[in-house]
Amino acid sequence: MSEPVRKIDNEYIKEKRRKQLKKRRRFQRNLVLGLVIIVFCIALFMFTPISKVHDAEINGTHFVPKNDVKKELQINHQPRVYAYDSKAAIERLEKNPLIKSIEIHKAFPNTIIVDVKEHDIVGITQEKDKVVPIIETGKVIKDFKGTVPNEVPFLNGFKGSEKRKMVEALQKMDQTTRAQISEINFAPEKDQPNLIRLYMRDGIEVLGKTTTIAKKLEYYPSMSQALEKDESGKLKKSGYIDLSVGATFIPYANEKNNDNGSASSQELQSGTATEDKAKDDLQKALNKIKENEKE
Repeated sequence: MSEPVRKIDNEYIKEKRRKQLKKRRRFQRNLVLGLVIIVFCIALFMFTPISKVHDAEINGTHFVPKNDVKKELQINHQPRVYAYDSKAAIERLEKNPLIKSIEIHKAFPNTIIVDVKEHDIVGITQEKDKVVPIIETGKVIKDFKGTVPNEVPFLNGFKGSEKRKMVEALQKMDQTTRAQISEINFAPEKDQPNLIRLYMRDGIEVLGKTTTIAKKLEYYPSMSQALEKDESGKLKKSGYIDLSVGATFIPYANEKNNDNGSASSQELQSGTATEDKAKDDLQKALNKIKENEKE
């Protein structure tokens, strides 16, 4: 008869199994503990003041008061950041005519970040007893409560389609060009219904048309420099730049001699050497800029 198989009693294997079992149990305990901690942290975040919105970070506002933005965010009652209705807040804020677009982001643990993009203010005008802004769409913000910008022109006498044309022209200009204009008056004449008079911040008057002024004012710095001035920066011979047809410097004394229509449509019959030089320099400056633009 064969001998019975002897049971192998290997202490090494037993010890290894005990360690594996101990390791498995430790992992299970840690897993349960980790889940408990996660649930606790979530509950702590959701049901304690940690998740309540106390304030908002507002970026991009220049003319819209931040207090107005905060008011429309409706965070005074300290809503939970995870339950905050950003879409409804955006809809409320976009009712402000100065706001072009808006984005709202949530940041952990309790911050609301608001990125505002405002409409460009291209001019200002008088509305009853106060000065109010005109935005790039042509809309006049009659109930504006902030401080109107100083670096945009004051528009006077514009209505309807002519106002829209003037706003479109201002929109085409860069901010630097707009900032050079102090005031624009609508001054139509029988044969020139789009005529406007601009008063520049350097003291020079410019005659132009709403349809072409945006392009021609690109050359204004060189035009202004070409005119003969005294040490204080004032013109030695008072006059204005006519951009309604071409580019010409017209002394005010010569304007009286033009009885038919605007002086811009007439050829100057006489002038001193200083006046002629000013006109020549102005035309040369404009021609030079145009040549450089073609290259």
